[in-house]
Amino acid sequence: MSHPLALVVVLVYLVLTVVMGVVAGRRGRGDAQDYVAGERAFGPVVMYFVVGATIFSAYALLGTPQRVVAKGSDAFYVLAYGAVGLVPLFFFGARVRRIGAREGYLTQAELVAARYESPRMAVTMGLASVVAFIPYLVIQLKGAGLVMAAVTGWPPLVGAAVVYAAVLIYVIAGGVRGVGWTNVVQGIAMLVVVWILGLWIPIATYGSIPAMFDRVLAERPELLTLPGPGAQTSMARYSSEILVSILGMSMWPHVFMKCFTARSARLVQQSVVWYPTFLFFLVPLLLLGYVAALGGGPTDDSVLLWLVDRLAGHALHPLLFAFVAFAILAASMSTGDALLHAGGSILVRDVILPIERKRWVLASIGRLRAWGALPPVSRPDVPLREDEAGQTRAIKLLVVGLLGLCLWMLEGTGGTSIVDLLLLAYAVPLQFLPAVLLGLYWRRPGRAAGEWGLWAGLGTIAIVFGLQWLAPELAATVNPWQLELGVLGLVANLVAMVLGSWIGARPCARTLARFELAT
Repeated sequence: MSHPLALVVVLVYLVLTVVMGVVAGRRGRGDAQDYVAGERAFGPVVMYFVVGATIFSAYALLGTPQRVVAKGSDAFYVLAYGAVGLVPLFFFGARVRRIGAREGYLTQAELVAARYESPRMAVTMGLASVVAFIPYLVIQLKGAGLVMAAVTGWPPLVGAAVVYAAVLIYVIAGGVRGVGWTNVVQGIAMLVVVWILGLWIPIATYGSIPAMFDRVLAERPELLTLPGPGAQTSMARYSSEILVSILGMSMWPHVFMKCFTARSARLVQQSVVWYPTFLFFLVPLLLLGYVAALGGGPTDDSVLLWLVDRLAGHALHPLLFAFVAFAILAASMSTGDALLHAGGSILVRDVILPIERKRWVLASIGRLRAWGALPPVSRPDVPLREDEAGQTRAIKLLVVGLLGLCLWMLEGTGGTSIVDLLLLAYAVPLQFLPAVLLGLYWRRPGRAAGEWGLWAGLGTIAIVFGLQWLAPELAATVNPWQLELGVLGLVANLVAMVLGSWIGARPCARTLARFELAT
């Protein structure tokens, strides 16, 4: 075993998170309101780390230095979008918290579907959200697998499965409380470790950070200018990446749902104001990327581990490697747990509940229970909508299934960069933006507007993505500037939604009053 100290640190950390998550989960009632939204009781400390640690995942630790090595200052796009990505949430987050608490909403799609009086929108958004979660979850699994392979020599799939077995335990046992309190520990670990490494390694290697940049300027000046070495990213595509990330960040369902967990509407706004301080931890990761670039580091996701391994033989190397492994796992788990928890919650609240009264659904559930594929229920005559304990059990079951699906897909990602996976995932939640903003601030959009816009946006993404795989030349003709898919979908979404607002029927006065839009 090449890194025994790192293995000890990793095992202790996994045990600690399991214990903390399970203990935190015992504080609530255990019903769906508690399991999904923590009885809307999260305070400022938990909200700060839940928002920050949930957003910054294995992508941040592995993808940021990798992007510097591969594309130079192109990597600074993460600062461009991160600084303002939650600004929209400052304006609509407080209203979402008030409406959610008053009406009992637990998910993003529940709120949107109620505003547009369309259960079909809940089902569509729920399924689309889970589709977007899958590549994002695969990113977290790749990060965990990469670390465990380096620490133990196990295959990445086995390592990822071991780490996420711990995540599964505290998500199932602790719900959103377990996710929140483990995020506090994980967030602190990320901040401390990254700043130590990001300052120490450049100074130990080049004497000082200014001296390192002098070397970059002398040897690799193309790493300091846009569009970077070889002009790999056009300005149009670069701008579209920033736009997609800015507009899509607050629309991620697992981020949006944190509005429902806050103790007050004002706390949601305060969390947005505090969030940029968490963003500072990307600065040392950018510095590490330049160190790796000067040293001829790899352009794949292993660059951070490669950088630490260059210090093999140094007295502090075992400790540094253990710190890096700890930080990457903390980043992976702090996002992966939120995605798993939100994915299971969304499938139950947004997909199963709206369609459970359909005759074919009831028949299918009956057959699955008869075959033993679903556990029996104590009161089969009570619909799931009225059975909070049943909803919680269903969420837990689906969390297990979602993790299994992502582990199965892990081997199929091949050489796909985690940056590319994340940008692909962002295209879907971006399509929720028009429905949320127009629904909260404009009286006119009704069911037709909401459905037309959502379907136009998601349909555009699906068509162009399919063309990229099946007919690349045609896709290049359709999208000559190589804009991100989410931007193309957003344009179609807005056009369809505005058209539907003027043609379709308006929502009823009672709905408008519930959403604070009454005259």
